[in-house]
Amino acid sequence: MGKFKDIYIKYLNMNQDLRNIIKGYSNEVIYNENNKKLLISQYILMSKKYIYEIKAIDGTAHLWTWSDFKDEAKGKILSYKTEGNIILSQLMEFEKELDLDILNKYGLEIINRLN
Repeated sequence: MGKFKDIYIKYLNMNQDLRNIIKGYSNEVIYNENNKKLLISQYILMSKKYIYEIKAIDGTAHLWTWSDFKDEAKGKILSYKTEGNIILSQLMEFEKELDLDILNKYGLEIINRLN
């Protein structure tokens, strides 16, 4: 059981709000660096990197704002939520902790830190 036992223990030790957010990604899949298909919820729990759910402070941000932010912050998009053609939030992964100055520059804020 090894690795999955550790993931389950990590999950159980999270507060209920974070567990519910992670459960919300249990139907989406992603391919890891070894091209192995994983549930995003499983990927979040296994990742050693920083994963944040981010949204625009004013409710919306232009597509180029999201793109420029991702490039400057050196992030990787794992998932996103939309309403029509508007991006409500993005789930992003970073190698190091996110710099708040970059978030402020693009008018974005952290909703949740997931690991």
